[in-house]
Amino acid sequence: MNLLEHLQWFIINLFETTSAHGLRHLVRMGVHIVERMVWITFIFVGIFGSVALAQRIWDRYQTSPVVISMDRNMYFWNTSFPSLTVCTHHRIDQDKVDRYIGEHPEKFANEGDSDDFKEFIVKLANASYDTFMELPVHKTYGIPSEDYLELIQNLSWPFQPMSSSGTTLLLQLQPTITELGSCVSVNSKVAAYSSYEYWRNNRWDLVPPPEPVVVHPLDGEVYGQLIKLESSYEVFFHGFMEVPEISKRRYSFLEAFYTTVELLALEIITSPNARELSISQRKCRFTHEADILQFSPVYSYNLCRIECRMKLAVRFCGCVPHFYRNAGKKSLKYRICDLSGYQCLGQNAEELIALRGIKGNTECNCVPNCDDSNYFIQAYRSREWFLGANLQWGLTDYPKMQLNRDMIFGLSDVFVYIGGLGGFFLGCSLITFTEFLYFFAWRLFKQQPRPT
Repeated sequence: MNLLEHLQWFIINLFETTSAHGLRHLVRMGVHIVERMVWITFIFVGIFGSVALAQRIWDRYQTSPVVISMDRNMYFWNTSFPSLTVCTHHRIDQDKVDRYIGEHPEKFANEGDSDDFKEFIVKLANASYDTFMELPVHKTYGIPSEDYLELIQNLSWPFQPMSSSGTTLLLQLQPTITELGSCVSVNSKVAAYSSYEYWRNNRWDLVPPPEPVVVHPLDGEVYGQLIKLESSYEVFFHGFMEVPEISKRRYSFLEAFYTTVELLALEIITSPNARELSISQRKCRFTHEADILQFSPVYSYNLCRIECRMKLAVRFCGCVPHFYRNAGKKSLKYRICDLSGYQCLGQNAEELIALRGIKGNTECNCVPNCDDSNYFIQAYRSREWFLGANLQWGLTDYPKMQLNRDMIFGLSDVFVYIGGLGGFFLGCSLITFTEFLYFFAWRLFKQQPRPT
């Protein structure tokens, strides 16, 4: 028997013995050609319906397998104590500046250079997107822009407030570099990756995070306190897995005032089964998933937006401000702006803060944190205080709701739905697919044709 006859016999044998519905009518003897065409039509309609709906099921699994639900059992969970970053307005130590001027007389040979430099270094230390236009453009004092951050750190005023909390855990204070300059973060797990020492030592390793402070409704009113701030200051309130960012709300408080801030909290937690999904499926990232970032070993939504702002600054002005880490992964390095570069950044400050380019919003591809805490100021009050600027903050009303990101449509559901479609349209099951594999993998080549 030739190859064509062998293949014909194989197809007849397969269609007669398979458990898939309708195929046996195509090869049965005595069936009219019109009947065969009708059966072929129904079989192709069944195949098309199965494939089309299976594609929709797979797309659902890839795009929306998770749901965010509300949990109202407030006594079943702990709440993260609000973290904050405080940026003092007093950043330069004038005694250090005087010593620097005395050690470098060649840079201040002209009359008035010393006074101009004192004004310049104070403005540079407090520079942000709101104040870049205030920087002078006529004098650099022989200081390259790459040394601006080091110079500010060497001349900085020692900002060392004291902290306390109403719990047994300590509120950890960590120096950090923000888009407002040198600041101090409290109760943060990621502030260390934005510190000057971490950048200077060219580190990319993960730092053991401090134990975050958590509270429970049974703890009652819990407050944290910063004392000895010694100047006016600005504060960002954020979660312990976040950093401050220039477009976020910040609050300014005056010197010689005792300020109390009462906050409301809303947290979102990702369940263990949702952690197994890909980033595109759950539409969020965990801290260790920092592969898209070039200047940070950890991920957060604000860190992603900061990198996006750096790229936009390079596109507009060809440089980035000194308060960014300009040396990244894979030998990537951005130029630090000189004074003319800061003027360019100041002229484009609105677009840079909003991350809006010439043709609309910039595509940053930043997704939220999978585990995130959000805080909202409920009330605050200030009164004059003879011991300097103090800040007290905490939760008075504990959250009665927590958001949970959970998987509701997993891979097992995909198999169940697709299996149901195969059974509905074609009468197929797992055994049917096994039969096809068996026939094509074994009987097509090994089974001898029946004798005629």
